[in-house]
Amino acid sequence: MKNIKYLALLIFSITLLVSCGQDDADSVTNPGTLNPTSEINLGFTDDNDGQLVLESSDTNATTFTISISTNPLPVATVITLGASSSDGTTDGTSFPETVTIPSGETSVDVIVSFSDDGVAEGQAVETVTIEILDADFGGNYDYYLTPGDLTRTIDVTDTLPLIIETTVGDVDFSFYWAGNSDLDCRIRDAFLTTIDFGYSVSPGEFVTLPSAVPDGVYTFSIRPWDVFSPAIDYLIEMQVPTNETYPFTSTLLNATGGWSQEITSLEITKSTDGAVVTYTVVQF
Repeated sequence: MKNIKYLALLIFSITLLVSCGQDDADSVTNPGTLNPTSEINLGFTDDNDGQLVLESSDTNATTFTISISTNPLPVATVITLGASSSDGTTDGTSFPETVTIPSGETSVDVIVSFSDDGVAEGQAVETVTIEILDADFGGNYDYYLTPGDLTRTIDVTDTLPLIIETTVGDVDFSFYWAGNSDLDCRIRDAFLTTIDFGYSVSPGEFVTLPSAVPDGVYTFSIRPWDVFSPAIDYLIEMQVPTNETYPFTSTLLNATGGWSQEITSLEITKSTDGAVVTYTVVQF
């Protein structure tokens, strides 16, 4: 009977020893068996949210940037993107469904552009949203995603006039063009009185419609001085007091120099109602 008692005690001791050994092997206090996970904050980090583009323009591509907030990772990060639209369809929207932050880098650019979707939308503005749906760190479970800024929006229109509501303040116009021609510009009122002009010799002109001007109709016109090309692509950016910038692109064809032409590009109608100022812009 004693022998049976001692044998049972021996078996119990061996079982306890094996059990303790297994616990030690799986213990979370054992630094040799587990890798700590890293929290990776990822999102859009650019300042291009809310841009307004013309659907039919050849220069409507918008660039966004996605970044991680840590040092460069030793693995590639594959990011899945999606798009949605305020009108229910993303026809005409071009964007990459996936982009990759390469190993050793911290960011990647995302280019979104638009083509004519064949739908006559008049003066309506469609808002397209680009969203980060997922991020894969090469199947490496040492990293996990915490979301940063996951969306960017672009306002798209295909027909002017454009109606802009803003606050009281100056409206600034920046005028750029391709090539070596010398183009000037000015803003005039309905009586053809010059409000502001840009006559610099270097490419790029900047004029302002001051907040003090009364309600009425104003024009932004181009005055070619030296012309070296029969077709000159140009961009006018209109910045309102609430800091939104509205781009207008077109091409100047068969212009002549020496200020022999006054080419109206924009017609701006100003209307004030209390603290709200509305600008109705027609591009020619």
